[in-house]
Formats: sequence, structure tokens, C-alpha cells
Amino acid sequence: MNPTSTLNTGVIHSRLTDNSRPGTSGGKKTVIVTGIARSGTTLIASVLKAAGLYLGEFVYDVVNEDAQMLEILRSHNLDMLRTLVQRRNAKHARWGFKIPNMHVYLRHDELSLFRNPHLIVVYRDPVAIAVRNSLSEHYDELESLNAATSAMHAIGHFAALAKCPLLLISYEKALAFPNLMIDSVLDFCGITVEDAARNELFRQIQPNNAEYLAVATRRFVGRVDGFMNGELYGWCFQEGRLEPVRLNLYADDQLIESFRADKYRGDLASGGVGNGSHGFFVDISRHALRGNAVIRVKVAGRVLELENSGQRMDRLDTQVSA
Repeated sequence: MNPTSTLNTGVIHSRLTDNSRPGTSGGKKTVIVTGIARSGTTLIASVLKAAGLYLGEFVYDVVNEDAQMLEILRSHNLDMLRTLVQRRNAKHARWGFKIPNMHVYLRHDELSLFRNPHLIVVYRDPVAIAVRNSLSEHYDELESLNAATSAMHAIGHFAALAKCPLLLISYEKALAFPNLMIDSVLDFCGITVEDAARNELFRQIQPNNAEYLAVATRRFVGRVDGFMNGELYGWCFQEGRLEPVRLNLYADDQLIESFRADKYRGDLASGGVGNGSHGFFVDISRHALRGNAVIRVKVAGRVLELENSGQRMDRLDTQVSA
């Protein structure tokens, strides 16, 4: 990039080595794409995958996230990580992976476990991240905004301490200047592509991609069925997942219980709701609630409320009796 240019490309190169300076092909290296969740890491990973960079054997479709690497990092099993790295190093001179929130799984000095690590960190407008988390994850927008700004600070600290070549990219500027973004990423990674192949890279730059939004959106279904013999009962299920959903129970907007929807119900199983173990039966008699107390059940940590929630307790009891 011309240092005298006043054009803001939204790209920062830092700690460049001889084989990671723009315009050089480079040698053996591991490209790590990260950023906080919903920051645009999928766009960068998609460009790299289209450019021929190996991103893993078990990669989630559309989001291009390395499932095998993620599982190892979540467990922080460094012996398994070393084995995987050695295996990939033996097969590929250059390879990489995309894992959002890398700072949550590894310390900055543990990046040395990778051969010649090259770190790409994607940043995005935190308000846009908060809105996306609200739409796709059902989080409160202001809480999500605070979480996003805090996470940006944490990953920025992680990147500043990492002793490896670093490329910082603005997602918004990448959309505004796709040619410059592609050139910066390819040069940093030491990848060259034929001019004809660049069209495929451009096709990866699709904001609000419908396929991505469908995959990246969590869908919860569930219902408060009723109240009988001191127990509130119902069910909740996250589509595509078998893990029990954690729920919060409120009476007159006061949190009184937190529990998991993990009880087996034959009607759910026969109805094709996961494996059937998504029911809940909560004894709330000990709370001595008034009959007109308003009962709400929400997915924990989210603003999503179950169907038939928001009813008076005596109304729920009447519905069941009927």
C-alpha cells in the first residue's frame, strides 16, 4: 500500500516478516482467521478457501469453520493439537483455519504451537454485530453491544501480544474495497491466483448472504403447556441440536427458577421433536405464588419467550383442567 495515499482501506499490516510482506509468495505458514463472532470471519475464510487454501478436513458448510480444530481448542488439549498440527504440516506447506474468538481458547503465546503462524483478525461495527446477534441469536441488543465491545477489546489485546505477523481487516471496508481486501489477504498469506480465478473470489463477497443467514440463525421452538399439581410443564427444543436448552422461569418478571428442558416425553419423540428429551416439569409450589402471578418462560440468556408464556398462573391451571 502506498504510504502517501489518503485512502482508508481498513487494512493494517503488523510485524511483517520477509515472507509475509505484500507482494511476496512466502513459504510454509499457518493462516489463522479470527475475530469476535459475527464479525465477518466467514467472508475472509470463504475467500481463502476459494483461493485454494486448505482449511481442514471437517469444515462446517457455508461458515467454513474447522470442526475438528474447534473441538480440540475447546478442550484445550494441547497434545491433540500438536498431533493435528504435525499431521497437517506434513501434508500442506500452507494451510489454515477459521475459529472466531480465538482468544477464548488459546493464550497468545500458545500460537507458537503452529508453524509460522500468520494471524488475520476481522473487525466489524459493533452495533451491526449487536443487531445480527439479536436477529440470529435472540440476544438483547444493548447487552449484545456491550458484550461485543468488550470482546473486541479482549481480542485486540490478544493480537497485540501475539508475536507473529498480523493482518487486521475492517469488514465494512472489505465490502467497500473488495479488490484491495483480496489483494491484502492473498499477499499476506503468500497465495497467488490466476486472473480468471479472481472472479470466484469476488463471488464470496456477499453481505447478507441468504444461505449463511439460514445456517447461522438459531431457531428455538417450545411451549408452556400448563400448570397442574404444583408443577409447570412444557417443552423447548433448538432445531438441529439435541443438547437440552436451558430455560429461565419468571413470576411477575422476577427470576425464580433456572432449569434445563431435558425430560423425556413420548409425545415429543413421536412428533419428531429431537430425541424426545426436551420436556420440563418444574415444581413451583414452594414459591407460594399468587394465583394471578404472571408466568413467563424464556430461553436463558436470550429474549426469546416460549409460546403460551406470559399467562396468569390460574389461567394456565384452567387451561389444563379444561
